[in-house]
Amino acid sequence: MKSMTRFSQLLNHFPKNAFKKIIANEKADRYLKSFKTWDLLHILLYGQITQTKSLRRVISGFNTHTNSHYHMNTSKVKRSTFSEALSKRSIEPFKQICEVLMGQFSSKHKKKCKDFISIIDSTPITLKSRGYEWALKNRTIRSVGLKIHVELNSADDAPMYSNITHPNVNDIVDARTNIEIQKGTTYVVDKGYTDYNWWHKINESKAFFVTRAKVNIAMKVVKETDVEKKDEAIIQSDQIIHLTNHSPGGGRKNKYANKDLRMVTIYREDKKPMKILTNDFDRSAIEIANLYKQRWQIELFFKWIKQKLKLKTYFGQSENAIRIQIYTALISYLLMKLMQKASKGWSKLIDLQTWLQHGLFIKDSINTDYYRRRREKQMLIDKLQTTLEFA
Repeated sequence: MKSMTRFSQLLNHFPKNAFKKIIANEKADRYLKSFKTWDLLHILLYGQITQTKSLRRVISGFNTHTNSHYHMNTSKVKRSTFSEALSKRSIEPFKQICEVLMGQFSSKHKKKCKDFISIIDSTPITLKSRGYEWALKNRTIRSVGLKIHVELNSADDAPMYSNITHPNVNDIVDARTNIEIQKGTTYVVDKGYTDYNWWHKINESKAFFVTRAKVNIAMKVVKETDVEKKDEAIIQSDQIIHLTNHSPGGGRKNKYANKDLRMVTIYREDKKPMKILTNDFDRSAIEIANLYKQRWQIELFFKWIKQKLKLKTYFGQSENAIRIQIYTALISYLLMKLMQKASKGWSKLIDLQTWLQHGLFIKDSINTDYYRRRREKQMLIDKLQTTLEFA
């Protein structure tokens, strides 16, 4: 392991065979004699990990490490070649390999986990400066650019699903269309995912949802449940309600109308109480409140990938280039999560990223510091024991 660079150790977690199959199926490298998709991915990963700010710097920085190119099966590249590749290469290999990596954190691999928590949300990628005129076509009042939709595994703090759309694609439309409901999973979402028939689908799939109620929700209380004394400072009420809106609009019928639904109301300091809706009648009211509180994890995830990876400035301005870079940022995050999971000494992802960032082509083991600290601890213990023996 010591003969491998830190970059190579990171790429050990990359599914190379799956990537080759995807490239072959998509014919992504057809007619290319040099600088193939594999080479493009290497430079983009380098730029993401090191947070290089410009196209010129990422090329000059990557090209200085010629001694490591052979071991990564890549080579030097011209700035114009890299720029052209970003604007013209297929997005599919990056999207599909991202899905392969996310599959390692999906609920299908968590069958033994009884309380699997999935958090769903989206975040905007704002693109306003000159060169992003293409983004104006699908802008909304709040956002111009693109939007990332994510389903996050609460246990591993890793995405299991992602999709990049224009900002005018509604959150619930993407979730309803693309996210497969898994039996036994609890889906935590905000009020942007209010769709009574989607809730009904989750319920019929023997899964659970926890969401925030809209202010104008049409409902009636059918039963009051006593709140435990120890939770009275947090929980205002625990009720069974029925939705009374039979026709949400557009000729649709509300399949959840007049069916039992639970509403937990939470006190908030200096704010109106928060009403949380769920089809989970087994967990306590405080557990339901804490489940919705976990939604903050996905906000921290969005903050992490925007601040710690390269999602503020871009190497290209075309929509194709931006989408490729967003998927590469997610790939970088997933590879670091897998590397962290396989290592012994990195409890914080930011520490691992810093270790990579400031020595990507240094040859040492990821567990070097772990074993060094363990030896120092054992030497201290041995020293204290010797001191006690002769005391």
